[in-house]
Amino acid sequence: MRASFIHRSVGSVVVLVGAWISAVAPIGIGSDGLVRFETLDTLLRHETLDRGRYSLVGPVLATPLWYLGEALGAPAETVWMFNRIVFLAGGGGLWFVLRPILSPRERPRFAALLLFGSMFPWHVMGFFAEVFHVVCVGAGLALLATRRGWRAWLGAALCAVGTANVPASAVGLGSAACVLVWYERRLRYFAVPALAAALIVLENYLRRGDPLDGGYVTEAGNRTVLPYSGLPDFSYPFFFGLLSILFSFGKGLVFFAPGLFARYPEEGPRGAQEDRARLVYRTWVAVVLGLVLVYSRWWAWYGGAVWGPRFFLFAALPASLVLARWTARAETRSTWANVFVLLAVALSCWVGVNGIVFQGYGMERYWANEFEFEYLTWYVPECSALWLPFVVHKALVWQDYARLAAFALGFMYLAGPVVRVLALRACEGCVRVWRSALLGPRWRV
Repeated sequence: MRASFIHRSVGSVVVLVGAWISAVAPIGIGSDGLVRFETLDTLLRHETLDRGRYSLVGPVLATPLWYLGEALGAPAETVWMFNRIVFLAGGGGLWFVLRPILSPRERPRFAALLLFGSMFPWHVMGFFAEVFHVVCVGAGLALLATRRGWRAWLGAALCAVGTANVPASAVGLGSAACVLVWYERRLRYFAVPALAAALIVLENYLRRGDPLDGGYVTEAGNRTVLPYSGLPDFSYPFFFGLLSILFSFGKGLVFFAPGLFARYPEEGPRGAQEDRARLVYRTWVAVVLGLVLVYSRWWAWYGGAVWGPRFFLFAALPASLVLARWTARAETRSTWANVFVLLAVALSCWVGVNGIVFQGYGMERYWANEFEFEYLTWYVPECSALWLPFVVHKALVWQDYARLAAFALGFMYLAGPVVRVLALRACEGCVRVWRSALLGPRWRV
């Protein structure tokens, strides 16, 4: 009982520290987030709906922050707080939604992995669409998989709104709906992607006069030395896109969400709670699968000149859930499984601290001359966002050191049980070897 109380207390402290780090993260005004802000600014200031390609479903909800900033004289800075508010609120919501199906040891670890061991720390600094999408669809699918009645309807609404904010993710939501239909044997779940499609079509019609015009008709990349550069729309070869999304050094999910590639662990006898937890995991993986299938052919599969695989933030949910379950019961795992889990947790926490502290520092040099050498940041290890800090050194300030210390705390909390089990087994192995050397057959030359 005492050990359980200490564990819960430590977990709560770590989660609170992570939430504070996200709340006071730097503001990264720029890139596509600036375009979204300008679209919202034009709507509120001039009451004009422009024909831009980015959805307004999410940004419109940042209207109170815009008015607050307008009163303070800096609307951009307040609007840029939107993603961290959504993330922290969504994290709290997931805590309660998953409470019946995750053990008290797993819940704080899942939250800590989202806060310290995922791509979220970089994303909360901007005004991109992915945070709103991940929070809404992730929580919505969890509600659909674990609740009934009005809560399930709320989950359906969240899924539809979140998907409408990133229309390309509709295939992912459709994949998750197929999973729900298969396991629940209810066709009504197909209404969820249909509702999302209706919202997407409605926004296209209101903004561009054509239900099928998503605003990307003239989109194309810059022409570089790469053989498939400069082509529009879904022109990238699927095979090369799939390889790059999964395994490229600068954008690959195997490096930025290693938990996604771990096996979902079995936890004792199958029961209702265990089945629901597995269903949540499968719906989340289905969304990721849909995103990978869609973006493998998109000419900008890499997500633009940004840190990491921007389009695949959703992978943080299933990756964090799997690692939370592995680390919560390290004593029941094999030694080699614990070794690989420890490596995955270490890499995940490096992804988190790298995004919020180094933020792709030094990558700008590869974006010059119309992104002539940007491909180096995708495929060359020492030019990727993850490893460039060891090549191009950033001058750190005290806030950066404070964040490094906080992430070290998060890593120690997550990796502690695994390290303890590995240390005990290493000691036991050394003792067995020593006893065998002393008590076994006599040594002879």
